[in-house]
Amino acid sequence: MMIRKTLEEICLDQGAEGPNLQQRIAALGGKIVIPRALIEGMDHLRLLGNDAAHVEIRHFQVVSQQEIEVGIEFTKEILRATYQYDELLSRLASLRNPPA
Repeated sequence: MMIRKTLEEICLDQGAEGPNLQQRIAALGGKIVIPRALIEGMDHLRLLGNDAAHVEIRHFQVVSQQEIEVGIEFTKEILRATYQYDELLSRLASLRNPPA
């Protein structure tokens, strides 16, 4: 459920709007430059969070340590793509010589 909360916070921070998390994730793809695979993975993580929070929902066979570990690893990649790359690009650009 914390992974799902992280996705919700990313969408909020990036201004991705919609009536539910599924639509906010879809809107996020138009707000930031991020690989399509990560957006698709966010939707899988949303479903995993649904399974963790609701007994009657079963998108995954189980929510075990393996699903949680993969979910955390994938969430880290989403965070890197959303935040870290821009910071690295800014740092790299600041090292360039000013135009002559």
